[in-house]
Amino acid sequence: MSRVLMTQFDFIDRADAGQKMLATFKPEILEHDVIVVVLPAAVEIALAFATEMTLPMRDLNIIRTRTEVSIPRIGDLAGLKVAVIDDGVESGSTAMAIGAMLRGASVQTATLVVPVCPKSVVPHLLAV
Repeated sequence: MSRVLMTQFDFIDRADAGQKMLATFKPEILEHDVIVVVLPAAVEIALAFATEMTLPMRDLNIIRTRTEVSIPRIGDLAGLKVAVIDDGVESGSTAMAIGAMLRGASVQTATLVVPVCPKSVVPHLLAV
């Protein structure tokens, strides 16, 4: 990932988190060409962005098993600035897999936008 946008704020639910993230990060998100929404978890968060922004959005259905995370390709993203919206990061494994997929797709930049992420995980995300 090129950047990780997160902040420490209290939120009631995912919809509230989406509104607060939009209010905080809208200028940064507008620098991007497309928003990728991690499904199903980030739907409520992404609704805030969808109603306020005209950027195209693409869905990313994550396939998880006990032992691995599978990230499908989502079309031609080469050369684009991509913002990825998820509902949070715990260990970082899913976000790192998404970052690797985007790097393989030759995106120009990838920015992860989440309401919750351990500070200790951020350096690992930026290294992808």
